[in-house]
Amino acid sequence: MQTNKLHRRVFRLMAAAVFVVMLLFNCLTPYIADDFTFAYAFDTGERLHSLPQLVRSLAFHYREWTGRVVVKFFAQGFTMFPKLLFNFCNAGVYLALGLVIYRLAVGRRSGRYDFVLFGLIQAALWEISPAFGQTNLWMCGACNYLWATLGCLAFLLPWRYYLQQPFVPRRWMPAAMAAAGLLAGWLSENTSAGLLVCLVLCIGWQLLKKQAVPLWMWSGLGGALAGFVILIAAPGNYNRNDVAPDTRPLLTQLAVRLFQCLNMLKDYALPLLLVFAALYTLLCLQNGRAEPWPLILLMGGLGANFAMLLSPVYYERSTHGVFSLLTAACVACLATLDGKILRKAVAAAAACAAVVCGFHLLEAGYDIASFWRMNSIRDTALRTEIAAMEKPLAQTLTTYAIEPYTHWCGAYGLPEIREDGGDSIGLCRAKWYGVGSLVAQETHTYPFPGHANTAYEIGEQTEFS
Repeated sequence: MQTNKLHRRVFRLMAAAVFVVMLLFNCLTPYIADDFTFAYAFDTGERLHSLPQLVRSLAFHYREWTGRVVVKFFAQGFTMFPKLLFNFCNAGVYLALGLVIYRLAVGRRSGRYDFVLFGLIQAALWEISPAFGQTNLWMCGACNYLWATLGCLAFLLPWRYYLQQPFVPRRWMPAAMAAAGLLAGWLSENTSAGLLVCLVLCIGWQLLKKQAVPLWMWSGLGGALAGFVILIAAPGNYNRNDVAPDTRPLLTQLAVRLFQCLNMLKDYALPLLLVFAALYTLLCLQNGRAEPWPLILLMGGLGANFAMLLSPVYYERSTHGVFSLLTAACVACLATLDGKILRKAVAAAAACAAVVCGFHLLEAGYDIASFWRMNSIRDTALRTEIAAMEKPLAQTLTTYAIEPYTHWCGAYGLPEIREDGGDSIGLCRAKWYGVGSLVAQETHTYPFPGHANTAYEIGEQTEFS
């Protein structure tokens, strides 16, 4: 009993630490790139300030740009409030994702607080993602990827619990699952596709065992399919493709996209795949049979990855749902394995991972804080210069871009202020500051290990590229 209390206390302390760190990093992440664009209605270009205005903007977005309006509701909606609100909500969503993955792995084992498994989940989310800052700190990216992943994986929880131990559903559950499925299927093109793979396999497993499939499973699958169709059928998806059509033969397009998907797994997910192969083999040897649940999660992750065959571009940030499902698959194996020696080996591996994460946490914290400081200095300078202008809306303001260094920084790999300020991001950023145009003719940097930077506040000026 005392051991369980200690484990529960450590587990809760770890969860609190995750929340505090993510809250701090979110507070140090300013508006970036599309955050400025999303602050304005897509249909009128006016600053967002009301729910009806937001709904009209999203309807326009659905027709002209993309069907991913559920997550865009949050991405645009948060711009109407102080960013501190998003900072708290996003830190909570990140923590919730880790807890959902944990619960997908251990199921309904009441009273179990396995802080080692929870630590490994956090290590995987921190280390494996090739675009951590873009998907977990950048406001627009977090709503599109982190929040979508949480929604899809949370929808899987009842399925996990039922496969573990069938339960008698409440009378309202079929309708609730249909509505929740509609939203989950409408969240993300590839993560929702991975979710659909999981749902179909769960129902298939029930049928294979010749057991009845409860009505809420069918309604949940139907709702998810309906949401996915609404997402994919958006006119905006096809308008975007028409802007830059791919003129290569169809087989060539598919071959190139296939290798994009394979390379994404090879370059970033190979450790997870190797760990899963080893753990699942041990699990099968231990139980003398194949266990369905880890395989369902694995196939969901692979389904989310290869769903990108339908997309001409596979951004690294699109792997968020893929790697979260693969992480859940690995931890689901660990949660089921028995043996004191194995558990000790896992604890030792977690301790090693903690050391690596500790070094990277310091590196990431320095990068995020440095970018925030330089952005604050630039912001103050810009507003001071604008305040001295007589007609700022008729003028072009020249400044500098800022270069971050690690993928944990939310600005890494995203458009900063550029030499050509005529695109939508540049124009909306200029509108945010109240000037006609905002351009950069040079890039400023800050001191960083391994880079020959000598200045601090304004950074070393380099040729803009």
